[in-house]
Amino acid sequence: MDNTSRKIGFLGIWGDSILKGVVLDEVKGSYSMLKSNCVHLFEKQLDIPVLNRSRFGFTIKKGYRHLMSALEKGLSCDMVLLEYGGNDCDYDWSAVSADPDGKHQPHTPLPVFCQTLDQMIEALRQKGIKPVLMSLPPINSEKYFNFLVSNGHNKSALMHFLGDVNHIYQHQETYSLEITKAAYQQGCYYVPVREAFLSADKNSDFLCLDGIHPNQEGHQLMKRVFSDYALKLADAPS
Repeated sequence: MDNTSRKIGFLGIWGDSILKGVVLDEVKGSYSMLKSNCVHLFEKQLDIPVLNRSRFGFTIKKGYRHLMSALEKGLSCDMVLLEYGGNDCDYDWSAVSADPDGKHQPHTPLPVFCQTLDQMIEALRQKGIKPVLMSLPPINSEKYFNFLVSNGHNKSALMHFLGDVNHIYQHQETYSLEITKAAYQQGCYYVPVREAFLSADKNSDFLCLDGIHPNQEGHQLMKRVFSDYALKLADAPS
């Protein structure tokens, strides 16, 4: 076992479809699993055992219940990476489309998201497990808006609700910024995924046609971010 494997140990991942490796098949117009996703590539390259409990469609509240159940059953990971926010910040677009003037809330309001993230961090630490947080890959507002419209949602109603299509990006960014804040305030390990996407040329090319899921190139980018961070962690003083 090399120094990286010893430093990280047994890694658990609790997240949503992004780290599950879900991508949009642009030919079939449906979602599928990318076998060469970032988690698989990271695990293979660094020979680190990974328990990936990411689930398609999970919000942080569902993830919290899932994690608590695993901890009660004796989860023995050394570290757990938490990856939530993408589904939490999203809206019921069918409801928005039907009533754009209604008072619509995201699936998880931001204060609830932050509170639940804090609870997950504390629960892991109480069991001697080191929490790891990551910033969210950025959304491409135009791609996601067009994807929603192509799936039957009323274009004018969505625009009336949003005011500006870029609000989609800005709204999701508020969740990612809270993750970053939590990592620094609570001294958690922090993987700068969003920063890597935003530093890349034509970062929208790393996203599927839906504008929210990283494509194969996006997963290659995330793998590099994870690997670079793991190697940096391995070189850090104990």
